[in-house]
Amino acid sequence: MIKNESAPWNRAWRVLFGLGALLLVAWSPADCQQAQAKEPSPLQGVVEHEDRVIGFEVAGRIVEVNVSRGQHLKPGAVVARLDDTLEKPVRALRAAEVQGAEAQLALLQAGTRVEEIRASQAQIAALDSQADITRKNLVRQQTLLAQGALPPNVVDETSAALAGTLERKRALQEQLKAQRRGARDEEIAAAIARVDAARAALAAQDERIARYTLTTLSEGDVTDVHIEPGEMGVPAAPAVTLADLDHPYVEVFVPQARISQVQVGLAAQVRVDGIDAPLPGKVEHDYPKTEFTPRYLFSEAERSNLVLRVRVRIDDPKHLLHAGVPAFVTLHAAAQS
Repeated sequence: MIKNESAPWNRAWRVLFGLGALLLVAWSPADCQQAQAKEPSPLQGVVEHEDRVIGFEVAGRIVEVNVSRGQHLKPGAVVARLDDTLEKPVRALRAAEVQGAEAQLALLQAGTRVEEIRASQAQIAALDSQADITRKNLVRQQTLLAQGALPPNVVDETSAALAGTLERKRALQEQLKAQRRGARDEEIAAAIARVDAARAALAAQDERIARYTLTTLSEGDVTDVHIEPGEMGVPAAPAVTLADLDHPYVEVFVPQARISQVQVGLAAQVRVDGIDAPLPGKVEHDYPKTEFTPRYLFSEAERSNLVLRVRVRIDDPKHLLHAGVPAFVTLHAAAQS
């Protein structure tokens, strides 16, 4: 009988094949899908920063620039100043108008002084005395006229003088009443309106002068400075660019099959080349409309190209990330209710 030396190797091969078959049976396609669900593939995007470009609202020559690239600014920090020399005299004029209007209002509200009232009373008393004298002269002249010793025109002149004196007396009496009553309500209201208008003009001038100083409204880091002292500042022209380097973001495109897993606030991890540890992040916004590539196809075969754009905000207090760097985002699966 011929000995088959290859039989042991055949038996060993059959054993290995059987073990492999058992492993294939045990590792079913469902297990593969479950493993893929536990470890979703990263989504690729590009790191971006929130940029804010600020500039002057008025025109003028730049006299001061207080910031430089890389500087961290707090809200209200002074960035630059314009020359406001021509605006200060206008402000002084507006302030003087306010003082004049307030003084006129105070005068009306205070009413007539006692000395003015006494002066009017004295003038009325003097007219009374003058009227008495004129009245006595008129009586004598009328007697002489009756005797034929005086022409009629003299009596007529004395009568007219007496009437004029009495009219001046009545005018002074009405003036005294007005002085005692004080200013009318309409006069005080008009004076108050003039004061308000003067104050509004002064406030507008102060606000205009304040616009000659450029300040920040929010916190940020200076990424670019576009102006230099001595240049002319133009309204709405870029002066300084600020960025929120602490919180960059990445926009990724989530496939249709995974859209149901995405929700605002979902935790994420962001990896970039050159940084060993991933950076934490979360879904900040998902756009309300899906995107489709190519746009003109919507067949069953092309439906896998339907994606949802999602913005992931990253916490980067050490400023490790730079704008334009490719990033790979892993979204943690949302908890099932």
